[in-house]
Amino acid sequence: MLRFVKPGDIFCFKLDEDRYCFGRIITLMTVGHLSELFDIIK
Repeated sequence: MLRFVKPGDIFCFKLDEDRYCFGRIITLMTVGHLSELFDIIK
């Protein structure tokens, strides 16, 4: 639910069958959210 996303939140998404990526929400913009992706892939 995007209305509960706040700057500073950490998120994870599935890149492929056995790898996940992590990131952090930087700020809310009028067209969506700006995020930073970490170099951590597990």
